[in-house]
Amino acid sequence: MKYQQRLQVAVRERLRKLVTAPYASAGHEVHLAVTWISSQPALKGILEEAARAEPGVDRERFRTALTRSGRFVWPSRTEQGRATLIWELMQDIASKEASDPKVGLRAAIGYSMQGPHQNRWRKFAEDILQPLFDFLSERVGAESSILHTLERYRTRIEWFDREELYARFEADRANGEEVYNLDLQRFLFLEGDHITHAKPRSASGEADLVGDLDGRDPLVCDGKIFDGSGRGKHYLVKGLHQIVKYAHDYGQHTAYLVIYNISDKLLELPTDGTPAAWPPHTELAGVRVYFIHVRVAPPTTTASKAGKATRVTLTRDDLANPDTT
Repeated sequence: MKYQQRLQVAVRERLRKLVTAPYASAGHEVHLAVTWISSQPALKGILEEAARAEPGVDRERFRTALTRSGRFVWPSRTEQGRATLIWELMQDIASKEASDPKVGLRAAIGYSMQGPHQNRWRKFAEDILQPLFDFLSERVGAESSILHTLERYRTRIEWFDREELYARFEADRANGEEVYNLDLQRFLFLEGDHITHAKPRSASGEADLVGDLDGRDPLVCDGKIFDGSGRGKHYLVKGLHQIVKYAHDYGQHTAYLVIYNISDKLLELPTDGTPAAWPPHTELAGVRVYFIHVRVAPPTTTASKAGKATRVTLTRDDLANPDTT
């Protein structure tokens, strides 16, 4: 959660620096913004996904309209298309800035022909560049909302409903994952307003949960049992690679792997993010997968009498090589 919140703040701060930049260094500030955005995997994923949303957007019309002061109309029909136009424009400015320091200012002058240079740059930044940062902040916030819902789901199970769900699991072990996934599906709808579809078909098989398929942003979420033996590390790694394929099928760069730990083992998961930050995640084949670890087995004794728990550690090497796990 904190990662998304910090990223949102950073996006807004980067916009502030652009809008308030001295007109003489406007191009350099665009270069710094492009460099920073390109270094953030989450933002790169959002922009790569946006570029596929409106493939026919008229780039030439957009560039021409920027030079006709007072008659500008966005040629895009979606927020993703508009964000793509702005991102490509900023990349173009950044690529020319070193040899042409005034490239940013000239873009602003072409758009607004009235007033001092500083006012022209500010108007250009607010009218043309700001929608990209608004889009990025909104998308990061939406991801944060999903994680908040999943965090609440984990807490609900571990604190309140562990025994009830486990009893249902024991009564139908052959369909044990379905017991938990249907419960998660219900929770996502009631608490997060995510309309999910159980086991929709895609080119890679059947994901347990894919939400909002009819909307602009499908939620790709898969649930896997971990029992420390037959469904151990190898089973989870296979599940990870499956969910990455599902994300590719639905054109997504973010997915969520919910791990139902029915064992008494402590499961340690790697992360490509800040150590100890929740939830851990990994970047694989252009997809960020968040691990939502839920302890679903009821405790058989008190913590003081249980003794030292066995640890099972998944490593980055395990995740990258499913056949050797």
